[in-house]
Amino acid sequence: MINMRSNDQGTYRRGLLPLAVLSLLKNGEKYGYELVQDINRYTDGAITTQEGSLYPVLYKLLEEGHIADERRLVGKRMMRVYYHIQPSGEELRKQLEAEYRSVTAGMFKLIETE
Repeated sequence: MINMRSNDQGTYRRGLLPLAVLSLLKNGEKYGYELVQDINRYTDGAITTQEGSLYPVLYKLLEEGHIADERRLVGKRMMRVYYHIQPSGEELRKQLEAEYRSVTAGMFKLIETE
């Protein structure tokens, strides 16, 4: 029997974060904490993350030009960074979604074999 350590499960879930972020941003801009809340909420807790795990993903997507950011003053002193998807991010989202659907379908076929 394979013993899947908890950090292995975390690695699998972290690998889904770029797709999760791009999927949420396709519907409009969001700030970091909002993305964390939406990921947790829309997956019914199946994928949970913290801001500390999300920001490296956001920075990588920014660096690669898949998303862009805009800083805005909220209230009198607080700055909030909003992220929005770029055309290359939409292409990446479609590619990641297709890969995820293919792998998931294949895994379900394997699981359901007699």
